[in-house]
Amino acid sequence: MSIAKPQLRRLLSSQIKRNLFFATVLVTGLTSGFYFLRNKPRKQDYAEFYRTYDADKAFQRMLDGGYMQCVEKRDE
Repeated sequence: MSIAKPQLRRLLSSQIKRNLFFATVLVTGLTSGFYFLRNKPRKQDYAEFYRTYDADKAFQRMLDGGYMQCVEKRDE
């Protein structure tokens, strides 16, 4: 049984290729996970909020709560 010879030529080149491959796979996986687990649900939540948001109702709620000091209450 003999010991395998060490790679003496192009060692740095082969290590760089291997590291670039693993870095690309890792970054692609992390980016995909971030997009699908955080960004996509967040965008859907914002879309749902603004689809059902009524600005007049929110303004009236702030008026009734006394948060708008520069606007007088109107009795309709």
